Amino acid sequence: MTEDTGADSLFGNYARYDVASLNTLRWRRVFLLGCGALVLGFVMLLLARMLYGSIFQCTPALWTQYFPSAEFLKQDTITDLNAPQADDVAPDGPQGDWRQVTLPYTGIPRTKVIPSASQGHAMTSWYRFSVTPTAAMGEMSNDITFYLPRWKTEGRLAVYQNGHLVWRSHGDIIWNSFNRPVLIDLPAAGPSVILLRMDTLPGFGGAITPAWVGQHDALFWRYRIRLALQCIVPGIFAVVLLSMAAVLFFVALARPDSDLYMLFVSAAILYTTRIMHFMGPLDPTIISPVWFGWATVNSMCWLIVVGWLFCCGLAEVEFRWLKRLLVWGMIACTVATSPLFHSSATISALALCAYIFCFTLSTPTMPLLMAAMWRRRSGSGMLLLFWNMLMFPIAVHDMLMANYYVSIEHVYLLPYITPDLFLCCLYILCQRYINALGLAERSNQILETRLRAQEMTLRDTYERLHQIEQRELLVAERQRLMRDMHDGLGSTLTGAIHLADRAASHEVLAQTLKDCLFDLKLTVDSLEPVDADLLLLLANLRFRLAPRLHAQGVMLEWAVTPVPSMQWLTPSYALHILRILQEVITNILKHAQASRIRLSTATEHPGILVRIEDNGSGFQPDTRINEGRGLHNICWRANALSGHVEWQLSNPGTHFILWLPIENPAARA
Repeated sequence: MTEDTGADSLFGNYARYDVASLNTLRWRRVFLLGCGALVLGFVMLLLARMLYGSIFQCTPALWTQYFPSAEFLKQDTITDLNAPQADDVAPDGPQGDWRQVTLPYTGIPRTKVIPSASQGHAMTSWYRFSVTPTAAMGEMSNDITFYLPRWKTEGRLAVYQNGHLVWRSHGDIIWNSFNRPVLIDLPAAGPSVILLRMDTLPGFGGAITPAWVGQHDALFWRYRIRLALQCIVPGIFAVVLLSMAAVLFFVALARPDSDLYMLFVSAAILYTTRIMHFMGPLDPTIISPVWFGWATVNSMCWLIVVGWLFCCGLAEVEFRWLKRLLVWGMIACTVATSPLFHSSATISALALCAYIFCFTLSTPTMPLLMAAMWRRRSGSGMLLLFWNMLMFPIAVHDMLMANYYVSIEHVYLLPYITPDLFLCCLYILCQRYINALGLAERSNQILETRLRAQEMTLRDTYERLHQIEQRELLVAERQRLMRDMHDGLGSTLTGAIHLADRAASHEVLAQTLKDCLFDLKLTVDSLEPVDADLLLLLANLRFRLAPRLHAQGVMLEWAVTPVPSMQWLTPSYALHILRILQEVITNILKHAQASRIRLSTATEHPGILVRIEDNGSGFQPDTRINEGRGLHNICWRANALSGHVEWQLSNPGTHFILWLPIENPAARA
């Protein structure tokens, strides 16, 4: 399976859209592209108006004088860089052997890869220009401007007109404004001599480009273009890349496979640090020049390493030993160029060695990475490698330009090629992210389909289990009722039949049948829902007992109090409670000759007490002997409820206590 999923991978899977949605998506895309084109055109128009405003205006031709050559003088004396440059010099410059040179010209070539310490001393060179305005200008214009596209040296520059100082470079000596064009308004508009004084550290070299003198409006657009190309545009690229890196940083925090995203963020920070080298001049009061040089030089080297690691991560290959060599070598290089060991000038000189080291180690891996990308059929990876390989000749061009082997009139190209590489990386990351979203969406759809199928299966299974459970409950309840009717109602009816066969009196037979009916009513009451309320169950019992007790002349005292709910109170358990209380009250009516029965409740944690008190003859069963089937059934039913029963003699009568648990009973009937 290849990494690229086709042209539609950036816009999602079209298969899930209908025709109307697809047309809406297309028109929306056309609208966004049209808005983007309008905004881009407006920005380009503003830039053109700003840079070429004087050309678009209908103004008379402005005077300019171009200097493709200059007179050059190199002094043999050593200048003290700690001493300020003179405010006034001879109008024609110092005496010496002046000679005509063609610009751009490297007046002081670089002699060593790593020049020795200069102890604050510098070599001085002079460039002389003769300004000759046309006779037509006369005294009509005083806005005469001197324009120098670029000068480069590890040192300083001063500009004089007719021997008077009109401009000097500012900032640090090493990290000066070498990349920033110079535009100076001259105080004198007539014929004059312009002198450029360049103080250069020994062994570092120094050069200037061709110069211009002319009216301000004629040169200002040239200055703007140069300033934009050399300083402003790279700075804008850095800000844009930092904004992208900020977004990808938060994306990386939310993704498990965030290595490539974090490499992009690191590369954006390194690029921004490197671009500060071109923005100049450095103000030593803001940051130490030695630390600034160390950061900008090593940021370029680390940017090469991070780009190489990004390619390896994209190709999913790992050159373990080469990776260790490159990373640890870069760490050693970073430590070796530390400000703790070197001065700002030495760090600037070591930059070339650091760049060569990184390129030497990373270059052999490019064919291997190309083979890995080819095996993966990764078009985006091949595009990324193309930009990486394109950086090699561009970097060579910039290094040769920095060391005066290529004309300094050229523009440094790495600040322009590197953002293109970043855009390629961003395209790859966005493509991977969108593909991951599409895969996640398809996975969610598959999971949703499977989940829906599982829900239907579980629903069917639940329905079957529920039906089975209902059948089992119905069977169990039927068996319970049959057992209870057999043991209670059945035995009573059997006794009634025997009485009828023996020609018993009508009173005895009627009482027996009433007991059968009462027993049947208790069974029906146990089936009524009581919602875990014991008092409701007892109230039903009171309703059944009241007529019977009244008929026998027994007064019932009702002294129940609120008790906690019993969630386990099922019909089966309710019938056990009713049977226990029925048996106790029946025994009182048959044997105790009581005239008063008192039923009460109380809470005794972790259970509930149901008391039945009478004023009869008194009774206390002896557990050591068999007291009959009725008492045995009472104890058995109490155990089924995980409770217990107790009889206590009183004067007069007997106290019966049934203890029931509040929580679910351990035993099931």
